[in-house]
Amino acid sequence: MYQQTTNPDVIFDTDTGAFIPRGNPQWPEDESTIQPLPPPTVADIVARFLPQLQSWVDGVAKQNGYDTALSCISYVGSSVTQWDTDAKAMLAYRDALWTWAYGQQATLAAMAPAALAALTVDEILAQAPKAADSGWVVHGGAP
Repeated sequence: MYQQTTNPDVIFDTDTGAFIPRGNPQWPEDESTIQPLPPPTVADIVARFLPQLQSWVDGVAKQNGYDTALSCISYVGSSVTQWDTDAKAMLAYRDALWTWAYGQQATLAAMAPAALAALTVDEILAQAPKAADSGWVVHGGAP
């Protein structure tokens, strides 16, 4: 039996454990023997989503010269007003974003499998809170 992979030109032979590229002599002549990928689960979507979310929040911090969101937040209480302001805004944004993200898991779990399968991470992130809503102002420059 064969299982489709995320690459339409590669299948998985469930009997041998081999990955078979299209054009290989082992590719079945009767493609109806290739089982489709199962629809993604909420866990699959979350596993793709959360690392991108962290990368996104770190990207926001980099707009103002910080290495990561965590490094930005470490400036809370700084005697430099701009750094303290950035840190407080990043902290508020991070909290809003992660609170929203964990709430999305319930939304995803309630979706029909076909709708869940068609959903992209970019579509999910488009609904996320925006940094400016938490007071984040892009000013550039190194902290």
